[in-house]
Amino acid sequence: MAGAAAALLQVDEITISFGGLVALDGVSFDVREGAIAGLIGPNGAGKTTLFNCITRLYSPDRGRITFAGQDLLRTPAYRIAGAGIARTFQNLALIPGMSVLENVLIGAHCTLRADPVSSALRLPHVRREERQARERALEVIDYLRLSGVRNLAVGVLPYGLQKRVETARALASRPRLLLLDEPAGGLSHEEVLALAHEIRDIRDRFNLTILLVEHHMSLVMGVSDQVAVLDFGKRIPLGTPDEVRKDRAVIEAYLADDADPATEEPATTGQAEGDNA
Repeated sequence: MAGAAAALLQVDEITISFGGLVALDGVSFDVREGAIAGLIGPNGAGKTTLFNCITRLYSPDRGRITFAGQDLLRTPAYRIAGAGIARTFQNLALIPGMSVLENVLIGAHCTLRADPVSSALRLPHVRREERQARERALEVIDYLRLSGVRNLAVGVLPYGLQKRVETARALASRPRLLLLDEPAGGLSHEEVLALAHEIRDIRDRFNLTILLVEHHMSLVMGVSDQVAVLDFGKRIPLGTPDEVRKDRAVIEAYLADDADPATEEPATTGQAEGDNA
């Protein structure tokens, strides 16, 4: 389905440094509309840094990022959700003392158009928007099987459920592009198997394009239509999972000579460390 689609996201020659450390060095790739794209590489390769550039948390030193024909580097961070991009985080960015529903409503409210005066006066169109946002949040909560805990504080939930809440919050903003940062981190083997099916289903049900950063190679290779590989801030191959898993540069730089990218598992099963770049 995604094979003939045009690029929704275009990353062109993105370079960013922190002090003397070059985190990304001329990275370029496209993500086709409707595709699930995997972005892989060892810790420190620059994967989360790239996500932070796309969502405007960082400003690259040079390069261009285009989303649906729009220059993202001219878009302030607070407008990214409204532009149609949502993300999850490697380290959860939920509000522990708020309920599941309240956290998900934050995502839904990102798309509200009412101005401050209309909101203060509680005009009819404001009430209608808020009602629609709540309906959308409840729909996503139900879809992700969180209805039974929707009134509980997020902080009391197991880690796997908290990851699901963060996905729900992202989906509630009705994105065209969903950025998933280490969604399998800290999950059990059974939860990772379920996640693979869920990622495909989310793409199809919500008509999304997905860019996935993940260390869990069997997950990436199993769900992705295309895969880009970062190594010390530089992109090496970009291609289908079959093409990437056979590429010598990937094997040598990422997995060592005798490893198989299709089956290699991360060294630890706990929550993944950050890129540190």
